[in-house]
Amino acid sequence: MMLRQVTGDQDPVDNKINQSPDYARIVHDSIQYVWRHGVSVDTTRAERGPIAVSASGVRVTDADGTVFLDALAGGSAAATLGHARVDVADAVHAQMTKLHWVSLRTFINEPSVELARRIAGLTEAGLQTSFFVSSGSEAVESATQLAKSYHRARGNPERTKFLYRKTGYHGTSLVGASASDNKEFRTWFAPLAPGFVELDACYPYRRPAGMTEDEYGVSVADAMEATIIAEGPETIAAILAESIPAALVLVPPASYMRRLREICDRYDILWIDDEVFIGFGRTGRWFGFEHYDVTPDIVTVSKGITGGYIPLGAAIATSRVMETIFGDGATTQAKVSGHTYAAHPTACAAGLAVLDAIEKEHLLESTASVGDWMIDEFRRRYDGHPHVGDIRGKGFLIGIELVQDLATKDRFASQLSVGRRIMARAMEQQFMLRATGDVVTLFPALVTTQQDGEAMVEATCRAIDEVIDEI
Repeated sequence: MMLRQVTGDQDPVDNKINQSPDYARIVHDSIQYVWRHGVSVDTTRAERGPIAVSASGVRVTDADGTVFLDALAGGSAAATLGHARVDVADAVHAQMTKLHWVSLRTFINEPSVELARRIAGLTEAGLQTSFFVSSGSEAVESATQLAKSYHRARGNPERTKFLYRKTGYHGTSLVGASASDNKEFRTWFAPLAPGFVELDACYPYRRPAGMTEDEYGVSVADAMEATIIAEGPETIAAILAESIPAALVLVPPASYMRRLREICDRYDILWIDDEVFIGFGRTGRWFGFEHYDVTPDIVTVSKGITGGYIPLGAAIATSRVMETIFGDGATTQAKVSGHTYAAHPTACAAGLAVLDAIEKEHLLESTASVGDWMIDEFRRRYDGHPHVGDIRGKGFLIGIELVQDLATKDRFASQLSVGRRIMARAMEQQFMLRATGDVVTLFPALVTTQQDGEAMVEATCRAIDEVIDEI
């Protein structure tokens, strides 16, 4: 069924549409031909897009010339180097005109080998082998296949279950939907994959009264162990657990991470650390797990690996996992599904350019410095505020949790849509932030300067204060 056409004539007071003869056509064609996931047709129609036409650094310009300050690295935290990087574009162009793509089943290509080698050398964690794909969802799916293959190669084919935590997010494949407590996922994509077991999230701000963060971390991990025992450790392949869950910016205590690692080792369960959102610098280190002196068995990445310039993802496994999967290097090599665009040479060339930029421009250090300043400034401004319950984060992963009552930590009534209203107000004021529930979040690009950070703090506080005052 054809959707109702949107034209400037239908809304004579809409100055934006009338300013450009192409604006109405683009919005109409977008509704007609492009499915915007997570955005309703009515929202696209009401907001007339907006239509991005150019961007530079941490600013995006729409079709009517409005410039938005971007604290979301493009909207979903992928544009980690900011917009319009000529160095990355040049690397992509050079590779495309030399060897744009060949199948990994037929040829080895040098950019993928070099990128995988560079990734393996980023940390002392023993991460060795990259299984390259095209997205974060594919990386998570591949990681679960690696885990099953690892156990099957060890003679334990019955290990097929996966643990996951409430509030976590692991992509949009069937695996991602099955490893989620998202009600829409669980309704629309039913029946889900069997063998996914839910755990409580580690949510330090909402820990029981009288319990320290370290005590709480141990208690949540102990509950995980109890679930493992109840399910049967011999049936569990892995736990899908972000080192720092990004949607709500849940920074865990070190005690929890240590116990998670200990428990996985005790029961021969692999830890798949989903770093699609935060990997490659967002927290001020290459990977989130580095903040805790623990090592996952498999790390999933995407977004930051190419700074959003071209799609690429990877499941990166330790040498211990790969030695088992490779077997004798011949007949016993375990099975993992391949992808047409696995180890795409052009995407890997972009990844190499991104690593070069992060290292040469010292972006890990500046991310840690500017991000920590922003977090401290938010805490200073909102110290004692009756509706700001918690401010947390690392580097350019920042969360501000708003509450109805500071003492009880009661949430605002859902019908108030506080978080959504703040997000909408910020967009009205040409500023991009996000809200999950009533947790306001910022994910700036790693190139964000101190001056940019100051502007982002001001814009965030203005949107929050105006909405809270109205309520």
